[in-house]
Amino acid sequence: MLSIIPFNFIVRIMKFIIPELLKYNPETPICMVSNPCDIITAVAAKIAGPSVPPGRIFGSGTCLDTSRLRSLIGNALNVDTRNVHGYIIGEHGDSSIAVWSGVNVGGVPLLEHGAEPSEVHHAMHRNVVESAGDVIIKKGYTNWAVGLTVAHIAKNVLDDTGSIITVSTCVRGLYGIENDVYSSIPCVIGGYGVRRVVILPLSESEKTGLIKSCKLVWEVQKGVWDSV
Repeated sequence: MLSIIPFNFIVRIMKFIIPELLKYNPETPICMVSNPCDIITAVAAKIAGPSVPPGRIFGSGTCLDTSRLRSLIGNALNVDTRNVHGYIIGEHGDSSIAVWSGVNVGGVPLLEHGAEPSEVHHAMHRNVVESAGDVIIKKGYTNWAVGLTVAHIAKNVLDDTGSIITVSTCVRGLYGIENDVYSSIPCVIGGYGVRRVVILPLSESEKTGLIKSCKLVWEVQKGVWDSV
């Protein structure tokens, strides 16, 4: 994540951009993509103010992370990725959580009820988390995967599909989270933005991981929150 000094500069930029967007189209849904995605989205929503309904401003979040995990699972099992269902939630970053308790392939749960993920599963998740860094090391930047992800989100907004996508939205009050943190959970997406969130039945370890992830985000966010 970014340190406080450059992040203050980003906040100043956002204070200019967000009011201008809402000035010319006050009902537009806004998807934030720039990193740190979760904090940028929270700042944008606070700048927009209470006149903008919840869900109108959201972040691309772990949509790409979720897609990468599904692809890894599909490749490992030699099945079409479209038949793999599961999510990565939490921070778009190192503290994200793979919800292994909810992964299913063709309707069949990947893990037995109550079972914990194995080291193979954890390795898949680490692969997802580290993949962006690997791409940057090899070619200096990431663009295509992020571009495809944002195009996917935009199409679902424009077509008002009601698809469920892991995007970053306000999670205060969910799973025991108390701070004004934006984090990724499955959300129903449409022309409005986030129509509603989907409350996953997390295992205890997954719930603990999500709370910890949000606390880590807040530790960075709180340094500039009062100045937004």
